[in-house]
Amino acid sequence: MRTRFSAWPLLLLVPVVTTISHAQQSPAPKPAPATRAGGSAGASCDRRCLLQFLTDYTEALADNNPSHLAVAPKLKVTNNGEPTTLGKGDVWGPARRLPYRHAFVDPVTGAAIFYGVVTNAVQTTRPDAPASPGPQRWWYWTLRLKIENRKIAEVEEIAYERGPNAFGADASTMTLGDRIFDTVLPQSERSTREQLFAAANMYFDAVSHRVDYHKVPWHPECQRIELGVFTVNTTRSPGSCGGEFQTPSVKWLVENRRFYIADVERGVVIASGNFTAPPDFPKNNPSVVMEAFKVQDGLIRHIFAFFRGNGQPKSGWPDVAR
Repeated sequence: MRTRFSAWPLLLLVPVVTTISHAQQSPAPKPAPATRAGGSAGASCDRRCLLQFLTDYTEALADNNPSHLAVAPKLKVTNNGEPTTLGKGDVWGPARRLPYRHAFVDPVTGAAIFYGVVTNAVQTTRPDAPASPGPQRWWYWTLRLKIENRKIAEVEEIAYERGPNAFGADASTMTLGDRIFDTVLPQSERSTREQLFAAANMYFDAVSHRVDYHKVPWHPECQRIELGVFTVNTTRSPGSCGGEFQTPSVKWLVENRRFYIADVERGVVIASGNFTAPPDFPKNNPSVVMEAFKVQDGLIRHIFAFFRGNGQPKSGWPDVAR
């Protein structure tokens, strides 16, 4: 979303961990009381339980039938920031496939997040298979669930269908998530939950130009990818994870910050923010971005972002754990 790319909706890099002094970074966001260890979310659904909820949900999407999902009485559902009902988001419909899948969960907060690519293209040679239900369509899809008492209490879906001249890689070419996020770190290379959340918060501050990007602890291998496209270290965007901020227009005011996943064993933190255009760059594309960070040795090593590439003015959800 940078103005260097006309359709580049937002995103940027993330900071992190053990080597960061708290004097250098913004105050670490505090987990909301209900999401602390021992709260209703953590006590009722462990890692395997949360993963099973994601499996149940993605199978319901593939079957176009959410009726078997275990949902809370006061379920809240949004599609691209707008209130809706279960099974009515952009990606729902007949004959769905999800060739790209990547799951993240946190038993402490009860959050389960899924990055996926969804298509209605059947692409089969079986003579007994049904015909494709219409023109081939491809979406980048972000799903967030909140599980309480072993029921789905919140559903947030963000869907972006790539059209002509759209930002992002060809969604049909994405098939396997980056396993760097699944790698378990040795004890000596890990950060605490508080440090992981603080890293994400500091990254948002860097995007907003509220802190000097030099203070963010970048790993020498740092890369940032959004919707399958490298946004740093490229011929079109030659800056590094930190160096890209030397371009003045790489700036968004990140509001409505929400912190969902801190996986200490894997060094993964996932947070969401509403990237709004600043007064000095009013044409910067605003959007709600879900950012996944890999933090190792206290340094931000990898950043991966999903969002609605053609813009999303609001998330439909309040701030979380700040």
